[in-house]
Amino acid sequence: MASEASKELQALGGDTHSEMPKHKQLIRMLSFRVVPAYYKEIEKVANHQKVTVSKLIRSYIKEGMKRDKEISNQEDQDFRVD
Repeated sequence: MASEASKELQALGGDTHSEMPKHKQLIRMLSFRVVPAYYKEIEKVANHQKVTVSKLIRSYIKEGMKRDKEISNQEDQDFRVD
């Protein structure tokens, strides 16, 4: 089943992927390594805020996208962090 983002991409001609807002592009798995010392610090912040490390990171990404004006107020509501 094609996602809404992939349908929009196809409607735009398929090769204009980089012109779409980042949150509308196809969802991709992101993984990265964090040295144990950094992870412990991230985990401390997450515990202090009573959220998971994953939710904390997703909220930081969302805040950055809002700051960079990659998402509008309406799109902000569609961009779930939960």
